[in-house]
Amino acid sequence: MTENTMPDSRELFHATCAGVKFKRPPFWLMRQAGRYLPEYRRLKEKHGFLGIVRTPEVAVEAALQPIRRFDFDCAIIFSDILVIPEALGFPYKFKDAGGILMERRVETEDDVREMRDNIGGIRERLAYVFENAKLLRRALPKKAVLGFCGSPFTLAAYMVEGESSKTFPRFRNFLSQRRGVFEMLAETLEDALSDYLKMQIECGLDGVQIFDSHASLTPPDEYGRLSGGHIKNILDKLDGRTRTIVFAPHMSGRFAEVSQLGADVYSVDSAAPLPSLRCGATPYCLQGNLPPETLSNSTPEKTAELTKKIVADMLPFGRHIFNLGHGIRPDAKIENVEAMCRAVRSFEQ
Repeated sequence: MTENTMPDSRELFHATCAGVKFKRPPFWLMRQAGRYLPEYRRLKEKHGFLGIVRTPEVAVEAALQPIRRFDFDCAIIFSDILVIPEALGFPYKFKDAGGILMERRVETEDDVREMRDNIGGIRERLAYVFENAKLLRRALPKKAVLGFCGSPFTLAAYMVEGESSKTFPRFRNFLSQRRGVFEMLAETLEDALSDYLKMQIECGLDGVQIFDSHASLTPPDEYGRLSGGHIKNILDKLDGRTRTIVFAPHMSGRFAEVSQLGADVYSVDSAAPLPSLRCGATPYCLQGNLPPETLSNSTPEKTAELTKKIVADMLPFGRHIFNLGHGIRPDAKIENVEAMCRAVRSFEQ
């Protein structure tokens, strides 16, 4: 296969990860199934977010909507990172004012021991996720289909804080005052997430993404100990069974720490030009990094211009998956997403 031969989307994803260069990169968007789509808003109004997540046929419909509309190269299962805490005995709900609320918090070693006792029930309790993944795989034989989870550190932040937060004060205090309990919690989540991702991979998925969404909460020089090390252990346990992606936003200035985890792909935010994160003949692929606000605040013409620059800057290097620097916003304009898609595909001509 050469860069002059464009394969189907699934092959394009795998070959790009392996270092084969093509005329254009594969592309998809984080949160591509979401509120910016009128068809998704209708689905959510009928079923509610958790109703979609817990009903495989409806979850598959949500995941297929952006593929039908934009023909992205990758689809991602429609689920939520907090299904793992829920399966381990720590359910959650959405607050009327926005954000999530855990029905109980992790506070003691006994809480963590209870979680560990529940790891064996993940396959049964999350059967709806695995059925969702199998149905999506079956529906898209020529697309790359991705699964995902939150990182141990990010899930711990929610489980200790008890709710969404911009600053996570309770969790920060927990890290400094109860480090031993945190380490028990992170190790338990590491084991649970390793099993969970293996079960996703059994469904025939092409890759899995680990969202280390709150990595920037780690103190300087402690990313590896508090978060990265647990992600690396998970990746090691997957033993090359599928492509792996790590997304640690707001960490461009600490990318050297993140890039040591052994993932196939590192998804990065929009804070740094992608070429600046390449260090010679690096064995990993970069994913990103159009600013999400571009799709919300800009014009189709400007969106196309910025998209083409990112693609053109990375073409000489290869190993690039085009995406946003974070999830697409609910106020994204359909016409801008369409312009972005046309801009990526224009490199095939």
